[in-house]
Amino acid sequence: MNDKAKVLTSILVAFTLLGMPSPLWAARISLMLGPPSLGQGGANPISIPPIDPIEYQFSYITDDNREFMVSVIPGLFYGQRFTLDTITIGLGAGLVISTAGVGLGVYQSVGWDSRLFWKHYRASAEYRQVIGYTAVGAEFPYAIRIGVGYEF
Repeated sequence: MNDKAKVLTSILVAFTLLGMPSPLWAARISLMLGPPSLGQGGANPISIPPIDPIEYQFSYITDDNREFMVSVIPGLFYGQRFTLDTITIGLGAGLVISTAGVGLGVYQSVGWDSRLFWKHYRASAEYRQVIGYTAVGAEFPYAIRIGVGYEF
């Protein structure tokens, strides 16, 4: 990992830890893992073991389905999540982070959440597409991720 990626990862972690309200106000927090797309090709293969920070996504979802999502790629986003049974759809805006730089963008996500198991846990799968504009031009990063969430 180069120095820029280390600095960006450190900033994202600090932003997450300092800017998050108490987890008691959250309905759920989740950690997801999966390959994002970089540049114009498809998703990159996931590293084995998964130690690359660009493969992780942290989501914080409030009681009224507001979602705050942090990942190195596609970026930092805030939006609204809509749920119908186990299917979720998210819409929001934020900072696009890609190989071409940082800019503003919007996202949509489509996902699946399992029913609760072990009283507080929920499995998730998600496809998140971002459309943004950086100094280089339009960017379209996406990520396909699976993970687990904890409900309070």
